[in-house]
Amino acid sequence: MRQINRQTGTTFVLVTHDEEVASRCDRIIRMRDGVVLDRESEDAGRAVERAA
Repeated sequence: MRQINRQTGTTFVLVTHDEEVASRCDRIIRMRDGVVLDRESEDAGRAVERAA
């Protein structure tokens, strides 16, 4: 998937409870009960933006 993403710009949406798997993604959006808790982006150096 990573190779396809980089070569073609295809976006994949991956849903997981495994933090190790999530850590390999460019962007992480954490949710609980359908509510966004926080977002992380590789572009932001994995800095966390808190949802208002």
